Amino acid sequence: MKSVNVGIDLGTTYSAVAVFDQSTGKVDILKNDVGEEITPSVVYMEDGEVLIGREAKEQQEAGNVNTAAFYKSMMGDENFVRTFNGKSYDAEGLSSVFLANLKKAVEQANNVQVAGAVITVPAYFNELQRQATIHAGEKAGLKVLKIINEPTAAIIAYGLTGGGSKTVMVYDLGGGTFDVTIAKISGGQVEVIATNGDHQLGGRNWDRVLVDDVVDRFNDEFGIDIASNKEDFTELVVKCEKLKKQLTSVAAATINVRSEGFSGHYTFTREEFEEKTRRLMAQTILLTESCFEEIGGGFGWNSLDEVVLVGGSTRMPQVFETIKAKLGKAPMTIGGRVDTIVAAGAAMQAHLCVAGSLTLGAGSGMGAAKFGGQASGGAPSGASLTISNSSIQDVTSHSLGMLAFAKDGKDIINSIIIRKNSKVGVPFGKHYSFKGDKLEAYVLQGESTSPYNCTLLYKYLITGMRKGEDNKLTVNFQYNMNGVVDVTAQMDGGKALKVDKSTVTEDIADLIARLLKEKAEAEKRAQNARAEVTFAIDTSGSMSVGGRINQAKNSIAEFAQKLDGKVPLTLISFDNTCHMYCCHEKSASNVISASNSLVATGGTDADPIEFYENNVSAIEKNRILIVLTDGEWFRQADAIRSADRVKRNGTTIYAIGVADADKAFLEKIASKGGAKKIDLSKLVDAFMEIAGAIATEEDYGSSLG
Repeated sequence: MKSVNVGIDLGTTYSAVAVFDQSTGKVDILKNDVGEEITPSVVYMEDGEVLIGREAKEQQEAGNVNTAAFYKSMMGDENFVRTFNGKSYDAEGLSSVFLANLKKAVEQANNVQVAGAVITVPAYFNELQRQATIHAGEKAGLKVLKIINEPTAAIIAYGLTGGGSKTVMVYDLGGGTFDVTIAKISGGQVEVIATNGDHQLGGRNWDRVLVDDVVDRFNDEFGIDIASNKEDFTELVVKCEKLKKQLTSVAAATINVRSEGFSGHYTFTREEFEEKTRRLMAQTILLTESCFEEIGGGFGWNSLDEVVLVGGSTRMPQVFETIKAKLGKAPMTIGGRVDTIVAAGAAMQAHLCVAGSLTLGAGSGMGAAKFGGQASGGAPSGASLTISNSSIQDVTSHSLGMLAFAKDGKDIINSIIIRKNSKVGVPFGKHYSFKGDKLEAYVLQGESTSPYNCTLLYKYLITGMRKGEDNKLTVNFQYNMNGVVDVTAQMDGGKALKVDKSTVTEDIADLIARLLKEKAEAEKRAQNARAEVTFAIDTSGSMSVGGRINQAKNSIAEFAQKLDGKVPLTLISFDNTCHMYCCHEKSASNVISASNSLVATGGTDADPIEFYENNVSAIEKNRILIVLTDGEWFRQADAIRSADRVKRNGTTIYAIGVADADKAFLEKIASKGGAKKIDLSKLVDAFMEIAGAIATEEDYGSSLG
């Protein structure tokens, strides 16, 4: 039995499985156990029996309520639940049942063993839907090699030409989803530049128009609401899907409906059907042209070299005619294989995942590979083409952001970090500087700055920093090759930090209400915070050099103005002796006046920390001593002993050095993380950072970025 790596197009209405054969340079569509290339994505479960595909579809057509279809578009929706034989299934669970049975059917029919699989998803699937697809594959016993966007897979299978350059758009209208993706193709390179879509728009919306019309007609004729009878309505849905397909090839068709002993016969013309669904068609065009606007630069229909139709619903004549009218020429289909081209591209990607590269043989036609002997692309005649994983560059389908306070501090917004249509696999860093030992980041997907219009993904808890120290770190956000979010973090020095991901049990409204409440409580605590600050300023002769003493005065002035009336300030100087200029003064103007009396003379024989200990009485709980110096002290050992005593008694010491200050000595007298050797021009910044921490009573952690 041959081991293969396959591509699986897990479709809303139909699914397909394909494999790329490097020895022949072609893609083979693997048939299921009834000899079909496509398998209806329908599951039937009753009394322990599980059926998928045609047999399950037949049960659905008969109105059996123990069938499930169209569950793919509900991926990631915790409110979607179907119950069979007393057991509940969400969309992920139903997909896993379908995939497990599809895998079994394909293996038996083709005498192969599936080693790994690339599974396709709509380009517009979000994080939760992508993760649900991965989990469904794993639960089905598949080794999921990668998740790939359906339009990107189609471009791979169609567009790799080996010569020339072109801009291609894939218009992908499936049974339950719609995607539009635009890519630039040059030789063996595929660069996706933009994508857009709606995972709740697809062929079933066209079906629903017919369903609603028939329900209304039957009700008008017999006074019976078919929708109230679950079995009859299930049968009607399938009949309307068939009616839609009939109108693809004929000008008019009739549907026969029965319910509660009554029979109705209703005729629809294609013209009537297209008029009733014109708004749905217009919706796909609106999404397409929004994609053009996102590219910018005047991009439009005339910027496209080709449009490729993908998905079974593109067989509707109105799709072909609408795109042709917009583009000015007929769109492309690959030998009529709108149902299997996505699986073909996924199969090529599966081979790339395992082998790292693949080679398309010469003369294989006009796109990326042969379908079982029928050309669907490949290298141009007389040449071969080698493709690697790096040949394919996809983009993000949703912006990624995080909850953050707006500039006014009153509201919480979605602060976008990665813009939609950014390249996947590229990290985007956000820098933080704070004194906490943990950082909480709430991550969202969506284009709006309003969190209420976005999808809340996860909470990331970042730890490993030291509490109370001036931590500087970068948090990196990126979409990996599955379009799934990865978050890493490291300190500025390169130390990796721990990042834990967890689900958020609160809804967005409750979460925002809690965060705003916590902020208000923190502000109230800050208003009630009691602190006192003492400056010990070096006034030795060297402080007169380069305007150092004047810079110290300016820095004290800004500090005092920021904390005017909030915190009592004391100012002492030290050279050969120590002197107090003001004590526990809250008036900024008085502190500034006192600092203007500072004059740089003498040496550094005094111990300002001992002087502070003996002469500055404690009036508040939070005592802070800020020492500024520019050189070595004569009595370092005494100062270190004095510092140890006052720190044990609860005083926090910041030791700031400029010019020739000894950093090692500063670290010995300062509290942990409180020593800093800086350029004189940064003195104001250093003082203001301390003032900011005092003014806001910095919580040693953060809920928002």
